[in-house]
Amino acid sequence: MSVKAITRHPRDGFRYSRASKQVTQPFAIAMTVIRYTILLAAIALLSGCAAQRATVFIHPEYDFGMVERVAVVNFENLSTEQGVAGYATRLFITELLAAQAFDVVEPGETARIIRDIGQTKAGELDLKGLKTMSDSLGVQAVIFGSVGEAAQLAGRSNSSNVVSIDARMVDCQTGNTVWSAAVSLGGPGSLSRMMGVGESSRGDAVLRAVRKLVKSLLS
Repeated sequence: MSVKAITRHPRDGFRYSRASKQVTQPFAIAMTVIRYTILLAAIALLSGCAAQRATVFIHPEYDFGMVERVAVVNFENLSTEQGVAGYATRLFITELLAAQAFDVVEPGETARIIRDIGQTKAGELDLKGLKTMSDSLGVQAVIFGSVGEAAQLAGRSNSSNVVSIDARMVDCQTGNTVWSAAVSLGGPGSLSRMMGVGESSRGDAVLRAVRKLVKSLLS
């Protein structure tokens, strides 16, 4: 690469002379590394450009410290994807246990009590049913949830998984909802589609949504 060097002549002032400078190999390597670093950062940023919506409610006067044991009722499936609600329920329980925030009743025991109560829709338990669960399972709260959407949107060059999950915690003694959250993931923007990035699988999308729900409960 040639550059112009400016020199001062004692008679006619400034004039230009050409000086040849060669770019050294270490400099070229450094520039290449910088370019690749910027590219990787841009891809990572675009991969997170998928639409993310979350709505969270936390009862301002509820003492969550009194909740030691909870029951998680199998999530309802309002989507057209078979098996996704059961998968989301298992992930939710696993994330709760991993956080060591509450003791969680074994899912089979929870399902048995729901059958004994005779409630066709577990998400619509009345106060009497909640107290029955509290007495039978030794829980202070029950968590309900549903999967509203689980679909794959096909784009021009790639596809995107859309997932919508909501959950709520209900106090067994009062019947009040003390925590509620809804998370929707999916639908990458135009930049994401151009780069061909998005959720790698539907399972990954469900896992991310569940983790956001649990984080909103525990934070």
